[in-house]
Amino acid sequence: MAAVVPVLDEAGAIGDVVAGLSAAGACCVFVVDGGSADGTPALATAAGAKVLTEPRRGYGRACITGAEAAIAGHELVAFLDGDGSCDPSDLVRLAAAAEDADLVLGVRQPALVERGALPWHARLGNRLVAAALDRRCGRRLVDLPPFKVVRSDLLESLRLDETGYAWTVQLLARALDRRDLRIREVEAAFRRRRAGRSKVSGRLTASLRAGRQMLGSALAETGPRPLVALMVKAPRPGHAKTRLARSIGDEAAAGFWRACLTDCGGRVLQVSDALGLQPVLMLAEEADREPLKELLAPRWIRLVQSRPGLGHALVEVFQAARARRSGFALAVSADNPSLPGALIEDAARSLARWQAVLGPCPDGGYYLVGLRLTGLSNARLDRILESVFISQPLHGLDVAQAAVEALEANGLRTRLLQPWADVDTVDDLERLDQSLAGDGTQAPATSRWFNRRRGVPY
Repeated sequence: MAAVVPVLDEAGAIGDVVAGLSAAGACCVFVVDGGSADGTPALATAAGAKVLTEPRRGYGRACITGAEAAIAGHELVAFLDGDGSCDPSDLVRLAAAAEDADLVLGVRQPALVERGALPWHARLGNRLVAAALDRRCGRRLVDLPPFKVVRSDLLESLRLDETGYAWTVQLLARALDRRDLRIREVEAAFRRRRAGRSKVSGRLTASLRAGRQMLGSALAETGPRPLVALMVKAPRPGHAKTRLARSIGDEAAAGFWRACLTDCGGRVLQVSDALGLQPVLMLAEEADREPLKELLAPRWIRLVQSRPGLGHALVEVFQAARARRSGFALAVSADNPSLPGALIEDAARSLARWQAVLGPCPDGGYYLVGLRLTGLSNARLDRILESVFISQPLHGLDVAQAAVEALEANGLRTRLLQPWADVDTVDDLERLDQSLAGDGTQAPATSRWFNRRRGVPY
């Protein structure tokens, strides 16, 4: 476990902070100095810390710089201030709580807050921002603590880029929005600073300015975002691509599916980043969660369908989007490894003018379906989902045409995208192999799978 400690002129406390963290189990303490003039870096080095110089000012900037160094080789990363206000010995309890959590917050309970450590204006601002996150994310939050422990893979996946005092707000907002994350609150002490001068809480004007910044960040980070969902199963033999497996075997089909997930998942993430969409994996069952952790980036929100069958999975994608106040949602099949990102982007942009969009496959199915949710009442949306995904067949010929007819029968103007082939049979596999022969960059993982099987008959 590593610890990151941003500092600026905290010579009177940093030595004890570093020593305390080391004693509490931190193997590496990264002190990120923002330009101290009182000898803080030398004292931190003498205490055993690795000092990183960050000339660009900003609390968030220091945390980002420290995190980049700490993530490599460490499962957990702790963050705390270097002024002595946090008790380094609390790291033992926070790290213990992280054994079954992704994010642990060292909550400053009133009984453990030293008198005078947290001025009234800082306390009020903290409560207001925490309440805003609580209300908008629907998850309990009582504090925005300076002391926290984060799993490295989560820290990396959140892609934090806030450089100011709202860094903690961004961390919490993005973590709270991931409903599958385990977040724990653990009591932690908070003391009057042992050195230096507060850059925020000690001055009313600075506190108000920081408070506005943090509240603005809380509202911006928790605003509704369109959702793009990838429909997935874990690539274990006999679980996915079963129709194809009857021809090429369970192991080969599982390997092909793994390649599909890698290529299609990476492309959907690229589109979500480009368009500001919220990427979601709709898992077929709970047992799929663990096998997909290493294969697909941890920043995917992972949802598990509650009822079996593809139709129910699609229904739950759009219900999840409604719960998140998304303006629209897209559901994308993962067995189209060469599907261009431009087609997904086209689908997303089409929903500004059309109420529904559908990407047909040449075999009669479809690889993508999207709905604009704005203006649909809950009752009407439920009727649409039932008629399109439950009442209609999802296998066989003319599935796409039946879906379009059901959408339009419900009053939704529907745009058809360019057709794109999925892979269900050996013939589909052979056509995909031929299409990738000239350009393996369309689907690198799938191209590698084909290359490994050269000479193996289908």
